[in-house]
Amino acid sequence: SVLGAADKTLFDEFDRVIVLKEDNYVAGLYDGEMAHVFLLYSSWCGHCQRFAPTYKEFADSIHHWRNVIDVTGVDCVYDTVVCRKYKARGYPTVRFIRPTTNSSVIGETYEGGRSKEDLIAWTVQMLGAVKNPPAAWPNLQPLTVAESEAIASGGQTSIVAIVDRESVGQEIMLDLQDSKIRYTVLGSDSANVLEAKTTGIVLVSPKGKISHVVNTEATAAELEKQIKQFTTVKESEDEGEGEGRKEGDKEIEFVDTTKQYRLHELDMQSAINTAFYFEVASKNTFTKEDVNNLKNFVTVAQRCGSWTPQYNAQLAKVKKALKPRETLTPDEWSGILEEATKVGFPRNSTFIGCKGSNPNTRGFTCSLWLLFHTMLSSCYNTAPGSVAVLRSIHGYVDSFFTCSYCRDHFLTMAERMKLLEITNDRTAILAFWEAHNVVNKRLSVVEHDPYFPKVQFPPQSICEGCVDATGRFDTAAIFDFLNKHYRRVLTPYGRLRIMGRSDRGKRYIM
Repeated sequence: SVLGAADKTLFDEFDRVIVLKEDNYVAGLYDGEMAHVFLLYSSWCGHCQRFAPTYKEFADSIHHWRNVIDVTGVDCVYDTVVCRKYKARGYPTVRFIRPTTNSSVIGETYEGGRSKEDLIAWTVQMLGAVKNPPAAWPNLQPLTVAESEAIASGGQTSIVAIVDRESVGQEIMLDLQDSKIRYTVLGSDSANVLEAKTTGIVLVSPKGKISHVVNTEATAAELEKQIKQFTTVKESEDEGEGEGRKEGDKEIEFVDTTKQYRLHELDMQSAINTAFYFEVASKNTFTKEDVNNLKNFVTVAQRCGSWTPQYNAQLAKVKKALKPRETLTPDEWSGILEEATKVGFPRNSTFIGCKGSNPNTRGFTCSLWLLFHTMLSSCYNTAPGSVAVLRSIHGYVDSFFTCSYCRDHFLTMAERMKLLEITNDRTAILAFWEAHNVVNKRLSVVEHDPYFPKVQFPPQSICEGCVDATGRFDTAAIFDFLNKHYRRVLTPYGRLRIMGRSDRGKRYIM
């Protein structure tokens, strides 16, 4: 596991989302007569975290369709091999897997809105488009003329929903799953056979008597209410539903917020580890530009980060292995990491200053920002320089950010701020600080860790002189603060390293 704890995911046993893993995803997705909605997500991705409650609601809403479709997902932090197979450009990505599909098929990608209703509408559309569906499925197709004529002739009691569009009828079929109930679309030839003049339901007696019940609202829910007045639809129930769907008492854990502005090397090592073993490892193919961006990022990280001699040497080995390569495959990258692991390069991540109040907040994203700022400050007026660092950050985000929304926001902001046109180290440091505060402001209304709210950095509590009498940031004071703050790093042994000086310094209590 990249993160060192396999329970840091977005769904648990109380949810109706089936979390798949590398050893069971083939059986889970390609098991014959079931269709699957499949979510590729990263438990570190803020957009995935915000989407997870909607996905849970979606799974709850269609749980009674479970003999037709399962709602599943895989956490790409832990199962990069699976996620690489499905070629997701970013997370979250939702796919539809048809029934009786072989395991080489990666499914159809959802590109609609992010509401529960959007997901349900898309799922209905995808299920309705399945050709030759399994016999156990409800009939999702509208009546043919011949079927309407057979119903109109009598012989048994029949109920037909008259809908304004197929998707409403298909949703009714999925909700009720009663073979005696069918639907047709108002204005179609099959509806005309049943003398339907408006939306609602048509009742046909065994003697062929046709009765109409009008319903102008014509939503699936309204029509289902009417249908249930004339027939008994047995609601399926889970065994034990209503019992045991409570989480046990959780142990209350004290959240330490005092370390959030200290720089810990372990946080920045964790940023590199997660970037290498998760984000870069998630790539399906590497373009020449991707390879160059990776080389530049590793070079800058090794030269401009604040590392123990051992970790610095391990990064240097990765850099050396990449240097002669003009192309790279996922297997070759895995091989480079495997060799690095043999000489002690860590796989696990340990967050200290970036530890959130729960496992899915802060962590990797926090540590990556710390790493970026530290590299910019430590290479100020020192080769390769802050400008080169800024360009390597831009290249990394462009090629390897798995959160597609974060990537797009960053690249749009970078273009607007003309980050790649900067030629001065001081300007590079201040521009990236400004960019980070733009992101903080945007996320302040949606970020979810109540113990660590998004604020403009630095707050007065750690830099009183950074804000002038009018409440505006003083850029001269900010620059001086950034260059000092991001050069003071706590080593894994608890000693304060001030970059540019010896490793002597007072010991912090950690």
